[in-house]
Amino acid sequence: MTEQKISEKMSSFSRPMISTMFHIDFEWLMENDQNWHISLSGYLCEKHRMFFDTTKGHQMIDSINPKTGEVIQTDQLMDILMNHCAKQDNFIPPNGTLTDSVFRLFLSNGNQPLNAEEIGKIINRSPETILKTLSGPRIYKGIKPL
Repeated sequence: MTEQKISEKMSSFSRPMISTMFHIDFEWLMENDQNWHISLSGYLCEKHRMFFDTTKGHQMIDSINPKTGEVIQTDQLMDILMNHCAKQDNFIPPNGTLTDSVFRLFLSNGNQPLNAEEIGKIINRSPETILKTLSGPRIYKGIKPL
């Protein structure tokens, strides 16, 4: 085994630190939560909750990447959730659970990676508690280190 492979293997087992960046791994979420579509529909704003029929399954739409102008296929529910509902002022309730608040934060910021300190400042929680929770053996709502 080469030194690089050993190093890569060791780093995959290293424990996240305060500076470790986290995000929602949507691929993991979709593979590990058969009802992910129904779960995400619970985060829709009141206006869009009535609009979605989760029994129809995934509805793909064309979406334009604002940075590149590229047209991509995306899940309609995910698109509306992240581009409208998650932008509402009350989307992250001040008294929500830690994992729910972090999940909502990533939805509201377009899933831009953040470390425990940055997350803590936004949701007003201890970075140490955030790190301990997110780096434990359980993966909450697909929130994983990069």
